[in-house]
Amino acid sequence: MLENVLNVVWSIPVVLIAITVHEYAHGLVAHYHGDSTAKLAGRLTLNPLAHLDPVGTIMLLLFRIGWAKPVPVNYDNLNNPRIDMVKVSLAGPLSNIIVAFLFSILLKINYFLLKNLTLNSYFWFRLIQGWLTLLHTGVFINIALAFFNLIPIPPLDGHHILAGLLPEDLARQYDSINQTYGMLIILFLFVSGIISKVVLPIVDYIYHIFI
Repeated sequence: MLENVLNVVWSIPVVLIAITVHEYAHGLVAHYHGDSTAKLAGRLTLNPLAHLDPVGTIMLLLFRIGWAKPVPVNYDNLNNPRIDMVKVSLAGPLSNIIVAFLFSILLKINYFLLKNLTLNSYFWFRLIQGWLTLLHTGVFINIALAFFNLIPIPPLDGHHILAGLLPEDLARQYDSINQTYGMLIILFLFVSGIISKVVLPIVDYIYHIFI
């Protein structure tokens, strides 16, 4: 029980980094392509408090799959709305993959530096163990956030990516169906166990490649 609590505690800074980078990347790319909505809303920031979604954050902490509060993007303000929206949507997951890679490098460096270290203090042993847990979690959480958001269901990024790649008529039909039933579909994916049986194994496989 205590070990699980400690793992959640060590996960907190990682979750804050993951969701902040994810949403900041969306806002930054949108701003670059002509839409300042995120900036005007105070969301073009690296302050994690601006991006926290209570339910999504708890899901990330407890189940390693979750979401942040979406950055507002005005489709009509973008220079080339359909293509730019794909870029904006891809920016979040891509930023998490980059952060996961950086965590994996840091993890390898730490293992190299610590491999010959002898600890006689329980305090230092627990502290280093917690630090390594944080780095491992940093890899896993960022991969999980990236791939979960690539599922093509609103309000996830994959929905906007697929809608931008489909022909306009098909995109409108796809959009109307997903906007109506999107959250119900996401709930079904969690309740039915599809997330744990399909998405998490993929995340776990990629995680082991990174580490």
